[in-house]
Amino acid sequence: MAKVNDKDSQLDERISVVEIGGKLFGIEVLKSREVFPLPQITKVPNTKIIIIGVFNLRGEIYPLVDISPILDMKPKTIQQTDMVILIEEKGTVMGVICDRIHDVQMINIRVIKPAHGSVPKIMEDLVSGIIKDKTTEIYLLNIERLFSSFELSSYA
Repeated sequence: MAKVNDKDSQLDERISVVEIGGKLFGIEVLKSREVFPLPQITKVPNTKIIIIGVFNLRGEIYPLVDISPILDMKPKTIQQTDMVILIEEKGTVMGVICDRIHDVQMINIRVIKPAHGSVPKIMEDLVSGIIKDKTTEIYLLNIERLFSSFELSSYA
């Protein structure tokens, strides 16, 4: 008996949906390790504005970053209700501060629209596509490009 849904399931991708500065961003689940409430942060002197500090998670020290300025948004005001998503690319791990963690969604890659021309020019290299429906837009972050961006490359 043939499996009708095999081709469709190969086109599905799971993304974690996070909110930063009022916008929704999608991160491939395979690039995200975990999410958790804002930990205790230790400030690091002489770092760029995007580096909030470092934090200890089960004996491991990670940088905590605010990617808002990289995405041409105003820097985030830190609040106790903020969340952190721990992301990884090629063995480098860092926490990204978010307003909220929404959920994990299964998306069909056919619904992803190109980012070029749909996002501000500065975001085009960091957003691999957009998922739109009637009420929401989710910008899919390209984690590899984010980690290699000028602002983060010296810390990754």
